[in-house]
Amino acid sequence: MIKFPISKIVLEGCDLSGKTSLYNSIHKRSGFRWNIDDRSSLSMCIYANQYDRDDYYLRKNLAMELSNLNNHLVLLHPDLGVIHERYLDRGDEFQDVDSLIDLHGRFNKEFEKICMLPNVHAFTSGTLVEQTERLLSNFSDWEARTPEQIGRLSYEFAKFSPNRECTTMQFHFYDDGTFEGVNDNIEFTPGEEVYYARIRGKLIGKIEDELRGRNPYRRKETDQSRRFLYSGDDCISFIQVLVRDGLMDVHSVFRSSDTERKTATDIQLIHYLGREAFRLLRLNPDEYKVRFRFNINSAHVL
Repeated sequence: MIKFPISKIVLEGCDLSGKTSLYNSIHKRSGFRWNIDDRSSLSMCIYANQYDRDDYYLRKNLAMELSNLNNHLVLLHPDLGVIHERYLDRGDEFQDVDSLIDLHGRFNKEFEKICMLPNVHAFTSGTLVEQTERLLSNFSDWEARTPEQIGRLSYEFAKFSPNRECTTMQFHFYDDGTFEGVNDNIEFTPGEEVYYARIRGKLIGKIEDELRGRNPYRRKETDQSRRFLYSGDDCISFIQVLVRDGLMDVHSVFRSSDTERKTATDIQLIHYLGREAFRLLRLNPDEYKVRFRFNINSAHVL
């Protein structure tokens, strides 16, 4: 069974947009299932602009937060009239009417930039109950994504990124060690057969060699070795298998990935190779789970 866990949910929006009410509602309905933060680097960028501070590093932080596909940003952006009514009803500790108008305009510009990203959930209307129910459904569905579906999410993110490229994409998912969803035919993906066979041969061959002592040290490695890895100058440029504390961690780095055509099958290949390594190391699914971590340095749409 696959688990694509949500690491963090961040609530964003102009002051008086309803973040606190939604925060409490999600926690109450979900039984505190997820970690929820109030505001992200997005607000820091907006307030930096409002107070004439440089936002360069804040912008970079925001890009890193958003491009982690295990993170979610919920952006509440009701009509300015709604914000004004709430201000007249209960006021605000920090804002007045003029500053709220200014903030709302700044959030509107940011809303237009990021509202199409797959891990951004944008609301311009809806009751608290409607927003909560939609988010609970979205989050639950997200955590059940398959490796192939995660690849499609990477495409959606790259498609709506500036210049249709993201250079900081990362995500992770878990397998419970049963590998029920592995695609056994992924090695035979049309056009990728030779490429995938080469990566498989190098990684699995490396593990076999290390276990048998075929290395510069003539030392038989155990399943705790740090030497189980593949590296090369292909798009899939690095894979390391590391076993610690009841977890087999499979860390992969893609120097480049065509998210529309390649990423989904590449992720499935890594999942398949994880199963092969798990079996080769004779690990027991009752004792070990598997984490697949990905860093994609140029996730793009050609």
